[in-house]
Amino acid sequence: MKMNIKHPTLEGYSLNLAGLAGPENAVFYRGRLISQNEIKLPNYWEGLVEETSISVHLTPVGAHQHIIVKRIGDNKVHLQSHGNMPVDCYYLVIGERKDIGDLKAEEQIDKDS
Repeated sequence: MKMNIKHPTLEGYSLNLAGLAGPENAVFYRGRLISQNEIKLPNYWEGLVEETSISVHLTPVGAHQHIIVKRIGDNKVHLQSHGNMPVDCYYLVIGERKDIGDLKAEEQIDKDS
């Protein structure tokens, strides 16, 4: 599903998004982090995503690194590894949109239609 919405933080811009099917109005951001301990989220996340709904999924690369999410704030996900070793991981960050209402995933179909 493709959509174009008003950019929540940049005047005169829009966001072109495509979505996965799911039971909520969510957005995701994914990538790889090498030798860093912060995932910098896109600037539009602050205006688009409810911060308390964010979940983070991490896949370590090369070795088990005991990576944890230390905190989420300042439009970043702050990570910590065991012994403060350099982080090398893939990440998937998902959050629920705050600019629109909750999605009703199931609806009864009118039998007469």
